[in-house]
Amino acid sequence: MSMSKFMHPRNIYRQKPDFNELVKQFPELRKVTSVDLNGRVKLDFKNRDALQLLTRVLLRRDFGLEVDLPPGKLVPTLPLRLNYVLWLEDIEGALGWRKNRAGIRGLDIGCGASCIYPLLGVARNRSRWRMVGLEQAKDSVESARGNVERNGLTEAIQVVEQKGEEETVIKGFLEGSPEESFDFCMCNPPFYEQDHESENRTGHRPEPSGASTGCVDELRTEGGELRFVEKIIDESVELKERITVYSSMLGHKRNYDQILRILKGRGVSNLAKTRFCQGNTTRWGVAWSFSSEALLHKVPDVTQQSSTTNKKSPAKPLQGKILTSEQARTLAEAKTQLLSALSPLDLQLQPLEETTPAESLWKLTAQDNTWSHQRRKRREAKREVVTSAESNGGEPGQGTPSKRCRTEPVLNAAVSLKRCEDENAEGWLLALSYLGGIAGKDGVNQILQYVKNKLKSAAGCEDNKESLTTVCGLTASEGD
Repeated sequence: MSMSKFMHPRNIYRQKPDFNELVKQFPELRKVTSVDLNGRVKLDFKNRDALQLLTRVLLRRDFGLEVDLPPGKLVPTLPLRLNYVLWLEDIEGALGWRKNRAGIRGLDIGCGASCIYPLLGVARNRSRWRMVGLEQAKDSVESARGNVERNGLTEAIQVVEQKGEEETVIKGFLEGSPEESFDFCMCNPPFYEQDHESENRTGHRPEPSGASTGCVDELRTEGGELRFVEKIIDESVELKERITVYSSMLGHKRNYDQILRILKGRGVSNLAKTRFCQGNTTRWGVAWSFSSEALLHKVPDVTQQSSTTNKKSPAKPLQGKILTSEQARTLAEAKTQLLSALSPLDLQLQPLEETTPAESLWKLTAQDNTWSHQRRKRREAKREVVTSAESNGGEPGQGTPSKRCRTEPVLNAAVSLKRCEDENAEGWLLALSYLGGIAGKDGVNQILQYVKNKLKSAAGCEDNKESLTTVCGLTASEGD
């Protein structure tokens, strides 16, 4: 599924570039594009040279930047990079910095050969932002400085070479510059720990649509992104308000979940989080602060807002009749049967104040998908019990395997139960409205179908009991 609808609402790349127009404006693109039978210009995204040229052209057209991207170095994906910069602008606005601070100073940890984040940030906020980019690789430092000079931004952007033997991420730099302080820091860390990490681990993911670019130092680091960002967190605990807002991007959901747990373990509760989406790619962003003047809960979650942008009206709830008037004569009876049907799913149902005598309302929260493939899950549970018993000398295992800790629910929905208004279909109507979560509207529909099947099965059992009772009664009478 394309994640572009969750891109930041101010991201100019929510709409794909018109390659026909681009080629007219920049003829050099002709050497890396082709024309199909319908006359549409296409670009081969698996061709590194094509990606490099397209990125340079877009930077020139959309930001007035002339950027050199050296061979063998990472070609930045503009939509994702811009998402991060826009989120930092949101933080700036939510914290009131535009009103009470004359300018903003930012620190980019590992600016790379392109120096893309400082260039984008300053290009969009020329009168306010000043940036420092940290980089260890000497050739990348030279390339980054060249890009800054080429665009006449030496007064706004400084590229600092870090020593290769430096064990800290930012602490050493700040300790060597005791007068330095920053409003924010940002980081797009190397994602991988080892070579095989960048391969398709499950075999179920589609092949990436774009070419793989970047050198080993840009893609991999000891301990991977998890250890890298954890070091930033540990150093931030010591540095405190030398940087007002610390932030980082993360490339793996499991590492994002773990980083949130690490922050909680360090006693950090003042934080903001988001997603950076583009095409089939999702990255995660985390920001935290030790300043009482930087309350990050004020930062809006634009990824949720942007999914509803341009919609003419809210989505209609999914609904269906779940009980007849004979099966439940009152709302209380219908409510009891509904909650009984939902109880095996381990859902959180919070009653809402708007509940009336004619309608019951809840907010549904699901931390895991417990409603799909129920038969398979029951079989797996039985196998786990047997395996546990065998491994414990025939004794059942103690407890149950713990589920993976999730930091975000897979589904949020509003639930309504009320009597059908249609006189020809008397009974009870269940309506579910999707509010959020990665399970999407499919999750809402699956839960609705689950409830229908569950109550239908329960009604069938009751009918069978009544039939059996009647048959037994007739047999007994005949025998008399």
